Amino acid sequence: MGNGKILLAGGGGHCKSVLDSLQASGQYTCIGIVDRPDSLKNEVDGTPVVGSDDDLPELFHNGWQFAFVTLGSVGDYKRREQLYHFLLKTGFTVPVICDGSAGVSRSAELKKGTFAGKRALINAGTTVGVCAIVNTGAILEHDCSVGDFVHISTGAVLCGGVSVGKGTHIGAGTVVRQGIAVGADSVIGIGSVVVRNIPDHVVAYGNPCKVVRAL
Repeated sequence: MGNGKILLAGGGGHCKSVLDSLQASGQYTCIGIVDRPDSLKNEVDGTPVVGSDDDLPELFHNGWQFAFVTLGSVGDYKRREQLYHFLLKTGFTVPVICDGSAGVSRSAELKKGTFAGKRALINAGTTVGVCAIVNTGAILEHDCSVGDFVHISTGAVLCGGVSVGKGTHIGAGTVVRQGIAVGADSVIGIGSVVVRNIPDHVVAYGNPCKVVRAL
């Protein structure tokens, strides 16, 4: 049985993934979507768009008590961060959302606003910061530390003890060797094999992964 009404902030592709997980869970009695004023449509996969970002305070006062950021990110998490803090300031409760097929250890910690997608695995002792995305089939092995607003893309693997700094994007299919530190505000390209520490504010990719340029 559902426990309230939830708004999804952002109506693009990532919204569809989160929406699918929520609908399968039956956790909420009502789901609505808000989007940018210049991107408004009537619905997303049959779920109504009930307003724009500008309407969030009014929607909160009209009984929408939960909200979740469903704006995706590839290398630029700032809009996700702004939306997340605006939701909290407005008074919304921002939950953790895990697809029913995700595996999350009892000793893992997922902070509010984080999404774990289909068949994602988050193993023992791992912590994931606020408003992060652990996408479809991603694996976070034991004792990893993943920062706020990080996006671990589809099928990426963090071996044991990996740390990832705030806002970093780990590309699809990337493998990060155990014990590696990946810095903040960086982008790791698709299919990379990371065997050395990566600094803050860079784009890096390849096998082995190398820094290509600064951000």
